[in-house]
Amino acid sequence: MRKYLLVMPMTEQNKVKAGSKVGPGKYVCVDCGMTYEMTESEQDLRICPSCSCEMYNCFPMTHIRSDIKSPEDVKNPPKRE
Repeated sequence: MRKYLLVMPMTEQNKVKAGSKVGPGKYVCVDCGMTYEMTESEQDLRICPSCSCEMYNCFPMTHIRSDIKSPEDVKNPPKRE
């Protein structure tokens, strides 16, 4: 059985502001790149403790791959080894 990964291009709709209730997924600060992985639904996304930025790129749980680290990786995913 083959498994396929749905990869969505990063657009404005994939950004989330601090203070929002978010679900499981990976959230990457748009300024410094600090990454948070949320495992439960309805968690509050906090202001980045590293740079105080309030915007994050959102990678929903269904799109998480350990080798996807940037919006460019989403557009052109690295080949799996």
